[in-house]
Amino acid sequence: MERKSKVTQAAVNAACEKLQAASKNVTVNAVIGITGGSFSTVGDMVKLWREEQAAHSAPLLQMPDSVTTAMHKAAFDIWAAASSLAGESVERIQHEAGEAITKAKAELAEYAGEVARLEGEQAQVLVKNIELQKNVDAAQEKTVKITSEAAGYVAQLQEKDKQLISLKADFAKLQSELVEIAKGRARATK
Repeated sequence: MERKSKVTQAAVNAACEKLQAASKNVTVNAVIGITGGSFSTVGDMVKLWREEQAAHSAPLLQMPDSVTTAMHKAAFDIWAAASSLAGESVERIQHEAGEAITKAKAELAEYAGEVARLEGEQAQVLVKNIELQKNVDAAQEKTVKITSEAAGYVAQLQEKDKQLISLKADFAKLQSELVEIAKGRARATK
């Protein structure tokens, strides 16, 4: 079973106009015959179509010149008041915007000055940092040199210690030889 699409106001309006163009009575049943749908749904749509047709076909009365003149004067007065209010609003907004711009420019100048000052300080810190790094590098070089010299002195001291130990051993040997010589002389003289 094929399902019919939902009936729309546009479809009902087209069906009503088709019936009217064919000089047939526009009835709910006649429209349902063209569009399908239920009596309650299509009935409301046909009623709406009739109301729109009645609104379009109602005769308009000629407006008196005094009413037309009064309407033009009222429209002019409303426009003049609106223009005046709009002009005042524009002037106020321009004034406020000008003050805001002036304030923003002053703040920008202040911030720019602060940025320049901070950049100057940064440059000074950078120069000091370079100087300190040079000092650290020089101190490291000195430390390496002193450490190297100290290692040389330690090696010399170790060599001198070996020589001293050797000299002490020689001294002790000579001393014992002297004692033996002295004992030998003492025996020889006795």
